[in-house]
Amino acid sequence: MPIVPSRSARTRELLGRLASASAAERDSAVAGLTLLGTRVLLPLGAFLPAAGLAARLAALEVLERIEDPAALALLLTLARDADEGVSLRALEAAGERPDPRTVRVLGAILSEPGPAGRRRAAARALARLQAKGFVEALEPLAERLLDEREEPGLRAAILDALLTLEPPLAPRTLRPVLKRLASSSEPELAARARSTAGAAVEDRLAEELTSAGLSAESAARTSAALARRGAAAIPALRRSLDRLGPLRPGADPPSLRARAALHEALAALGSRVALFDLRESIAAHPRAAMPALLRAASRIGDASLAPALARAVAEDEALLDACAGTLAAIVARERLRRTSAALKSVRPEHRAALDLLWERARRKAPPRRPA
Repeated sequence: MPIVPSRSARTRELLGRLASASAAERDSAVAGLTLLGTRVLLPLGAFLPAAGLAARLAALEVLERIEDPAALALLLTLARDADEGVSLRALEAAGERPDPRTVRVLGAILSEPGPAGRRRAAARALARLQAKGFVEALEPLAERLLDEREEPGLRAAILDALLTLEPPLAPRTLRPVLKRLASSSEPELAARARSTAGAAVEDRLAEELTSAGLSAESAARTSAALARRGAAAIPALRRSLDRLGPLRPGADPPSLRARAALHEALAALGSRVALFDLRESIAAHPRAAMPALLRAASRIGDASLAPALARAVAEDEALLDACAGTLAAIVARERLRRTSAALKSVRPEHRAALDLLWERARRKAPPRRPA
């Protein structure tokens, strides 16, 4: 009678191959352990604490393939793995396993301090559980979303996840959440709550940036929210700038500050779509807007702004120091020389001011590193 190897010996042999340096060996072990099913869970649990990264990833693949609820405990253990890649993959798999244990662990990961990527992955997994009809998953999401002390990026990720659910959340569930968020101190969330159409969010934020009486702190928060929207915010900012029209003599301080705030937001996104208006605004040198206009110019660092700086200083010498700081940033970025074409285009009546600017900018420039 032939001797048949025991299942326990076979399991140990397959577990050992999970740690192989050969991907083919690991794949073969994953297939063999998957065929053994739930019988491998106990030895797999004992194997994991001392397993290396490649072995843990292979074990995770086994757990993904074993759909029995008994595999969930190990999957949730790996969701807290020290390696980010293991953790994120385990969290994604956990989002397919509706179970009270899943909600408890994912809710804890979402609520605890930890890597931003891990917390956002937990939020996405909870949202998928909600979409599968596991309504308990909504509570930890709503708790983080409505907490004004929470990190804005995480709150935005949660809201995006909830608004893109398939099937969508019932209006009676979503409506009170959006009502609360509409008065949030975080401008991106408030804008998104007022309009769930993605393109409208950027427009609302740009409008908020130009609203009268906006405090410096609120403007900074709104600009940060626009920066998080990325390139999608650029057309909305340009539309708001177009609505202000060309800069006119005697413009009131609120409209000047709004123009400057839009330029700062565009500069933060690295956009030069409104470079002409920025040049014209600096050349007009409105006192109420100059600090923000110069910050935008420093960040853009375009050589064509130099003549506008020279004109501003020629007409208001009190701006010399501030404009020199901006010119120093432009010189560093564009590697300008005194003979560069951009500087030659300065009008004759502004060249004395340019000389002052150039000398002051040289003093502000960082020392060059030795070659």
